[in-house]
Amino acid sequence: MAQHKTWALVTNGVHARLLSGLDGGEIADRMELFTKGESPHLRDILSDRPGRSFSSDASGRRSAMEPGSDPILSDMEEFAQETLDTLEAELRAGHLTRLAIFAAPKMLGVLRKKMPASLSDVLVLERDLNLINLPEAELRDAVIGALQEEREA
Repeated sequence: MAQHKTWALVTNGVHARLLSGLDGGEIADRMELFTKGESPHLRDILSDRPGRSFSSDASGRRSAMEPGSDPILSDMEEFAQETLDTLEAELRAGHLTRLAIFAAPKMLGVLRKKMPASLSDVLVLERDLNLINLPEAELRDAVIGALQEEREA
């Protein structure tokens, strides 16, 4: 029987950690990915005042315009796509055969929406947990523990 190569993606939407070597073998190098966005806070992204528009009626009133999209969600979707592209490349290279995802709830929804079929086929676990700030050893133990629970269930 072929040896599994289980990887875990741990992300909060602006930072991702990819863990490999989770099957009891040698601990492989870890990868960390960061979003290109400088700030995850909407107040910083929208610090400029919005434009103003004139009312269409005869009063000529002016009112502030709302932004056309959610810039934080756009950044999160772009980061999710880059992260999934990295995982898909590792899958094609044969470096991973199983995938577990631990993500903040909003990011998990974005990942589900953007997940290619090739990664869906090897997905063995997904949890809406934000574990990104755990120290390396605790993170690895938490991920391995969750994978063992999943196997026993």
